[in-house]
Amino acid sequence: MRLLRTSAEILAGRVGLVALSVAVGLLVARALGPVGQGHYSLTVAVLALVAALVNGGIGLAAVPVVRRAQASIGQVLRAQGLWSGLVTLVVLTAALVATGGAAGRWSARVLGWDRAVALIAGGGACALLACETLSYDLLAMGRLVAGTGASLIRATLQLVLLAALVAAGWLNLTAAVGAFAAAHVAGVALLLGIAQRAARKGAEVAPRSIGTRRLLRALLREGWLGQLSSVSSLLHLRLNLALLAAWHGPAAVGVYSVAMLVGELLWHLPGALSPVLVYSSADPAAECARDRLAARAVRLGLGATAIAALPVAILAGPLLPRLFGAEYAPAAPALRALLPGIVAYAAGAVLAGDFIGRGRPAWNAHASALTLGLNLLAGLLLVPRHGAVGAAWASTLAYTGGAAWMLVRFRQASRLGWRELCGWQRAVS
Repeated sequence: MRLLRTSAEILAGRVGLVALSVAVGLLVARALGPVGQGHYSLTVAVLALVAALVNGGIGLAAVPVVRRAQASIGQVLRAQGLWSGLVTLVVLTAALVATGGAAGRWSARVLGWDRAVALIAGGGACALLACETLSYDLLAMGRLVAGTGASLIRATLQLVLLAALVAAGWLNLTAAVGAFAAAHVAGVALLLGIAQRAARKGAEVAPRSIGTRRLLRALLREGWLGQLSSVSSLLHLRLNLALLAAWHGPAAVGVYSVAMLVGELLWHLPGALSPVLVYSSADPAAECARDRLAARAVRLGLGATAIAALPVAILAGPLLPRLFGAEYAPAAPALRALLPGIVAYAAGAVLAGDFIGRGRPAWNAHASALTLGLNLLAGLLLVPRHGAVGAAWASTLAYTGGAAWMLVRFRQASRLGWRELCGWQRAVS
């Protein structure tokens, strides 16, 4: 497998995702204003967290299972379908509970929810879970670019729906969340169709039969630890939104979410390398070469992210108010404070894929827990007094600490010295 060619294909799709994400953010931010944007950002954060909490790692755990022919993709899909059905019932029930009593008053005040928004959000969380799971399934089958292609279609549909709502004058929080959920439901249908076709093609070489419940238990047993990393990472990414909401209200959340939207788009660059490493490092035959491949990917991810961050930092001041509106001008200094940490964590974004492929998801969980803890401590110190800029610096400190830990762990686990990792010396075979 050629690292650059495959990563370039993924990156080309992610460049399109960047453009679509910016367009979606622009439509929602300008139509709803800082308060509405704050409610929307918090809602999407809640959906992502719920999806991660109930995921169980069943997509993550499927990669080595399929790659090592321990189960066919058809068997995996049946086990995942059973779990997804159970989870959907639980999530939709919880959405109804969230609209009653004290929980309903809290969700209305902080998230802007009523019963309709809560139910739509619950459906969106379940669809998001299924999209992530199926993307891992395609990765396990060697379809490294298919997940990105499906994400492009999903994002395009969301943008089209939002644009139609804006044109009709109907875009509010309920409609915005509905567009998110509808696009992800369509994404599930597309990904499931691709995976089922692949399952039929591979039916003649399927491993011995394994019970659906037994396989599901095995996936959950292996996947939950790796999923802890995703949960911790999402908590870290959205923790400052909660702190800002507590001390400065939804308008501050809306401003900071714009800085996050633009800054985190840069992670598409190192993120394009991660699927390659998940796939290659899961191959037992690639053990002798994966250390050098991962080190090269780290250098590429860091360099590309740093180069892209420089013009973003320079242009943030004049461009953000023009694109999103004058009320979002305070997002510029927050974005500049966020960028050093985003560049630093590019190394972690790459190594996360390598750790998954090695069968060491616990390393990602450890790094995410460290990052979350650092962010919480720094956020409690900085957010009350400095608002969005304080939240950004808290994230930068946490990202840097988490990336440093992952680099140290990779260095200890691999056969590479620091000079080899940095590309200053050729690795010894």
